[in-house]
Amino acid sequence: MKNKFLTLLSVSLISSASVFAQVRTDVSVREKNNSSYDVGESGFNAHSFSIGVGLGSTKMYGDMPKSNPQPAYIGYFEKNISPFVSYGWTVSVGDLSARDPYTHMRSFNHFTSVDQHVTFEIGSLFTLVDRDFGQNFLLRLIGGLYAGVGVGIINNDVKRIANVDPSDLVAPTVSSNPVLLTNSAALYIPVNVGINLHVPKLWRFNGCVFNANFQYSSTMSDYIDGYKLPFVANKKNDVYTVMSVGFRFFVFQPSNDY
Repeated sequence: MKNKFLTLLSVSLISSASVFAQVRTDVSVREKNNSSYDVGESGFNAHSFSIGVGLGSTKMYGDMPKSNPQPAYIGYFEKNISPFVSYGWTVSVGDLSARDPYTHMRSFNHFTSVDQHVTFEIGSLFTLVDRDFGQNFLLRLIGGLYAGVGVGIINNDVKRIANVDPSDLVAPTVSSNPVLLTNSAALYIPVNVGINLHVPKLWRFNGCVFNANFQYSSTMSDYIDGYKLPFVANKKNDVYTVMSVGFRFFVFQPSNDY
C-alpha cells in the first residue's frame, strides 16, 4: 500500500510540474529564438500583431470647472514594427461629465473615439548602449516605459445638458456660433505615457502585455462638453484625459517563429 501511495504521489507531482511549465510569467521584453528580430543574443518575444481590451476613467476639462470621473471601455490593435516601436489603433467608448457648481449648467457626453498612434519604448534607447540589457531584470522593467502620440476622431453624443440661462452669462460677447451643440464630431491629438509589462508566455498566450496608460487628448473643438460659452476668455478648445489599464495578447505568429 505504501509503495502504491508513493508511486501515485510521484505521478501527481510530475503531472503538476508539466502543467506549471506551461505558465511562464517572467517579465521580459525578449525571448530567445522567438522572432526574426535580432536584439543581442535574444529575439523579441512579440508576434507581429496584438489585440486586447482595457478599462479606464475619464475626466473632462472644458467650459465648466468640475468633472466627475466616468468609465471608458477600450479596445486595442497594435502592429510591432521593431522590438520597442509599434503603431496601432485604439477604439474607446465611454462617458464625460462636466458641471458648474455655481450655476445649473451640467452636461453628460456619451462618446465614441478612434485614433491611430505610434509608441516608443525607452528600451529602444537602452539598446544603443547595451543590446543585451534585457539580462538585467530592473532594466527590462524600466525598458517598458513608453511615450506615444497620434491623431483621432471623437463622436460626441451629449445625452444630458442644461440650457444656458442668460443670467448666468456675465458679460458675454456676441457670437454667431451656437452656445449648445449636443451632436458633433472633432479631431483630437492623443498623447500617451505609460508602461508595458511584457510576459513571454502565459497559459495558452504565446506572449502578452499588461499595460498602464495615461492619455491626454487635446481636441479641435469647444463642443466636447456640449457648451461653447461666448466669453472673451473662452478661447481654448476642450481637453479630456483617460487613465486606464489593459491587457493585450499577440496573434498572427510569423512563420519563422518557433
